[in-house]
Amino acid sequence: MEQEKKKNTGIYWLLFFISTAALIFAINARFEYLTLILPFVTTFFVKAMDIM
Repeated sequence: MEQEKKKNTGIYWLLFFISTAALIFAINARFEYLTLILPFVTTFFVKAMDIM
């Protein structure tokens, strides 16, 4: 029997929301290097959803 390990994804949700807020701010501020924030948003979302 396999026991599923309960993973704590709370920190990843927090980092996802912070990086999303940074992305929204960068869009509004017309930040030139906007695409540098996208890997953080997507990685933390995938980690929070426990896909990876």
